[in-house]
Amino acid sequence: MTLPMSHAQFGLPKKKDNKASQAEVNADGNIQEGTATNEMNLSLIQLLSKAEKQAGGTLALSQEDAFAIDGLLKQAVQDPDTQVLVQEMKTMQREVLEQMLGETTPLDIVNNLKAVMSELVSLEILFQDKDRAVREMDKEGMIEEHRLAEYKKNPDLLEQDTRKALYMTFVSTAVVGDLM
Repeated sequence: MTLPMSHAQFGLPKKKDNKASQAEVNADGNIQEGTATNEMNLSLIQLLSKAEKQAGGTLALSQEDAFAIDGLLKQAVQDPDTQVLVQEMKTMQREVLEQMLGETTPLDIVNNLKAVMSELVSLEILFQDKDRAVREMDKEGMIEEHRLAEYKKNPDLLEQDTRKALYMTFVSTAVVGDLM
């Protein structure tokens, strides 16, 4: 399955034209400059409100983070491959999802979505030197031993696999949060 090109918004909205400056983050985690409107998904707003209440009125989530999450959600929802994946998750793993819904709080979901977005952005820095990225990820125990030689030979594959895994984590968390 090919992962979609997805975008996430970064930046504060400009007051005069109701646009948000953004850096687009696609599903492979690549970042590009652009703009997008700052209209946020209602389900995400409701989730953020619940998480804020749970956090005692102060949610450690910047406006930029909220727009980044919203942007990637919007692109994921529009992607046909992701739609199929989400439907399969909802049908084939319904019991697991229901259990996770009962155990996972809105604050957990928001924190997980924020963490994934941060990791996608961090990958830009990490993979500026792909060989070093392989060494560092291996040193941290993040690479399975049987894949190490393959990733050393082709660091681009490690980057691609890492981005796909993060995207899948994002989508799974969004499904648990009933955002997709």
